[in-house]
Amino acid sequence: MIDTANTITLMKGNPLFAPLPAEGLALMADHSTITTFSSDEKLIEENGENRSLFLLISGSVKVISNGTEVDRQQAGDTAGEVSMSKISPPVADVIAVGEVEAILFPTETIDAACSQYPAFAKLLRDTAMKKVYDR
Repeated sequence: MIDTANTITLMKGNPLFAPLPAEGLALMADHSTITTFSSDEKLIEENGENRSLFLLISGSVKVISNGTEVDRQQAGDTAGEVSMSKISPPVADVIAVGEVEAILFPTETIDAACSQYPAFAKLLRDTAMKKVYDR
């Protein structure tokens, strides 16, 4: 089990969370959960309803858009930025390659952080746009 301090340490290792001050990191960590996904399990379904931002702790995922693999994400990376930034529903399936452990930040927590920290909201949106248009 990962505690709040370890969650914050993992968050600090990903540039998406850089705009958040200590209070923002603590807010998100306090409202996060850790989940394990089995091989081939979908974390996110293309055009489905995604309710979390994922920070991968271990393992990797493949990103499949319109039936084509367009990317791989690994421990330390995030997934779910597109739907969390409200740009659109998920534009790709995100599927576990082997067992994957991830920290899940629920929509409500992301929305609260975006409201309190505009720089985080901007980086989340910019990251989402980059993922959509650079694939």
